[in-house]
Amino acid sequence: MKKPKEEIDDQQWFNDQFKNALTRFDASHGPDVPELQQFEAFVDSHKQETKKKLLKELMLLWAAACFIFAIMVWMIDRNWVWFAILQAVVAATGIGYASLTFGLRKVRGWKS
Repeated sequence: MKKPKEEIDDQQWFNDQFKNALTRFDASHGPDVPELQQFEAFVDSHKQETKKKLLKELMLLWAAACFIFAIMVWMIDRNWVWFAILQAVVAATGIGYASLTFGLRKVRGWKS
């Protein structure tokens, strides 16, 4: 399908008026692509930060687990009822956290 004559004239006018200016603009504002070494340094630093973050979170998890285990051992010697209550509270907290974390994610289908 061919364009009407006036659209071809409009395109020719646009090319005559703005083509050189747009070419200069694109040349002066081209992307600055860093070297491969800079990319590798960025990836390595990101890996190190991620490892430190994960190690910190693991240590907090182990500290909380040790604290809860110590309380459970102390309560089992004292009173079985309080031990059962603590177990129920810990289970409810875990289920609530998991449901909030994973339940808020919405599954979206592809729109076609």
